[in-house]
Amino acid sequence: MKERKKKKLLAIAALLALVAVISGTFAWITSQQQRINRVESAAVVDDSVTVNEKWEPKPMVPGTEATKEVSVTNTGNANVFVRVSYEEVLKHLASKGVVSHGDNTVAGAKYDPSAANTLTSHVPVKYSADKISAANGFSEVTDPSTQVTGLEAKTKLFVKGGLTIDPTTSERSVSYEAVVVHEYATGEYQAMQYTVTPTEDIPDRALAAKDWEFEVSDLKYSYYAGGYQNAVVNWAKSSLPNKDNTLTGHALLGTTGNRHGVDYDYTIGTLGIASIPTPAPATDADQIPLANNDAKGVQADKTGLNKNHIRIGYGTDITTVDALAATKWVYNKDDGWFYFTEPLKPSVTTPQLLKKLIYDKDLGGEYTNATYDLVVKMEAIQATEEALKDSAGWNLDGAVDDSDTDKIVQQLVARIGA
Repeated sequence: MKERKKKKLLAIAALLALVAVISGTFAWITSQQQRINRVESAAVVDDSVTVNEKWEPKPMVPGTEATKEVSVTNTGNANVFVRVSYEEVLKHLASKGVVSHGDNTVAGAKYDPSAANTLTSHVPVKYSADKISAANGFSEVTDPSTQVTGLEAKTKLFVKGGLTIDPTTSERSVSYEAVVVHEYATGEYQAMQYTVTPTEDIPDRALAAKDWEFEVSDLKYSYYAGGYQNAVVNWAKSSLPNKDNTLTGHALLGTTGNRHGVDYDYTIGTLGIASIPTPAPATDADQIPLANNDAKGVQADKTGLNKNHIRIGYGTDITTVDALAATKWVYNKDDGWFYFTEPLKPSVTTPQLLKKLIYDKDLGGEYTNATYDLVVKMEAIQATEEALKDSAGWNLDGAVDDSDTDKIVQQLVARIGA
């Protein structure tokens, strides 16, 4: 059997990631390549069938959107069928954003970056250095060793304000703020609970609070208990071997590597799971686009957090199995793939399947520190009936009469030569 060089896989992950796989099957079109881009927009235009994407990553902020425009181009000289699906990884806090507090006797409460931290180690609640910056009027006390009692190793007291004296009455008024933080690395702070008490009588205090004497007590370190978990989902079984040349049904899940300068690791040890989940098509109506411009949920959000606040904004050429038409995208709930409903001719680009990622306005504390990777994988195969049905192709023969697969195969076969 003839095997062409391996074709195309575009992978992107930032706070958000996009991975595209271009592939075929042993007797038909077999080509695959990986690319990961987590920072800037990119268009992958090489080989004979390509995924084009415009990706403008943005943080997960409630009520915002991130451009993610995905289409497929045939730059070769033969007609092909194309299909697209997803693999997902949602890394989220095991505590779902609930904050715990513990003193220095609670194992892992006080974060130590030099310790053997794992996926499930407690995660420090970070405190913004900007909040205690000079620009916001804060400064560390002038001499902590002589002015402050009760501080623990690597904890610091920042204050602002002090005394004001009325020039007419000489009356003294006190206005100050105090913040205690754990500086676990230079300029990196962990939030804390604490009690701060000035120990001098008001008449004996300096004007600036940074020169006062204090007692610090009741120190507790703020953290997210249990570290992180990963919700991992594969919507559809891949027909080609992965990048390690192993036929697993997955594209990137289960592998690790570097694609164009970007590292990724989707191995079970790093993900903290016993095995990569078996491919499972989306069947929830909230996750299946049925009309143009639909905004639909993703499986990992539901699996990991039981939420539906990360959503995909679909394009303007979406159809259903019961209303099949040419040059559209249709979702097959039997196998989890989105099929382009006619052969893709040379030099032709499909309409956009995806247009954006949407972060719902109700995005809550569960998403604190979360990272979402959307893996968009695409397979291309020669536009022949044999390639569709053969076991060495997409193996779509033998579908149950009137099933989604049966209707889609009939549509594709009817469009051969159109």
